[in-house]
Amino acid sequence: MSKAYTVGRGSTADIKVPKGQDTVGKLHLEVEETDAGKARITDLQSTNGTFVSVGRKWEEVTGTRVVALDADLMLGDYHTTPRKLLAAVSPEAMEKTKPGQPAPDPQPAKRKRSGPRRNEFGEIVLE
Repeated sequence: MSKAYTVGRGSTADIKVPKGQDTVGKLHLEVEETDAGKARITDLQSTNGTFVSVGRKWEEVTGTRVVALDADLMLGDYHTTPRKLLAAVSPEAMEKTKPGQPAPDPQPAKRKRSGPRRNEFGEIVLE
């Protein structure tokens, strides 16, 4: 079993998201690569939630969930994958990048918010 890494915008996060991603919590998520080539993700009770794309729908991650390394994740309005997150701390994750696939962008361009988020009342809304 590999080490679990915290993801967020705070100084104590093991994996820091790019600056300007204010919808990502200081300690938003924990991610760990499993032996089966998947990733175990745990939402750390983030305000704006952690979502995984399943088919054409976004499902909120409450607690812990095992997902594919290339599963689409949304932390607040920051889009990424477990593989891209782990590549920031693990050279092995970079080596597993598919042939012809570009390396993860360390500072992705800010995208317009789309998909689920929590409003000021804690309800999940779609934009």
